[in-house]
Amino acid sequence: MRESRAHFHGISGKAVADVVRLERHNNRLYPGDIGRALRGWTDKARGPARDLLDDCGGCPCGCTSDYRQVLDIALRSLTGKTARELRRVVGAVDELFLSRTLANPWADPRVPWWEQRI
Repeated sequence: MRESRAHFHGISGKAVADVVRLERHNNRLYPGDIGRALRGWTDKARGPARDLLDDCGGCPCGCTSDYRQVLDIALRSLTGKTARELRRVVGAVDELFLSRTLANPWADPRVPWWEQRI
């Protein structure tokens, strides 16, 4: 739990406990995934512009999950106050990402919105 909490600035202790519980019980997540994804997505949105055009992260195990996809799983799985707290933090990073990228008119509309940006 200590590792996860270090990556959740602006989120209550109860919300962190709910996230840790979700990571334990969701078969698509591993312990610490959401914290790593939030840190990675934040670093990507704040990082150099050239990095915005790279892939959106990548799971350390080599699967196709990216940072924002992991956060999307969490946002869809959590409920109530915990979901609102995480949505507020992720939403601020999303706004920064959107402000630094443009809509790709040739992007496949079936892919997630963050993959439709250039």
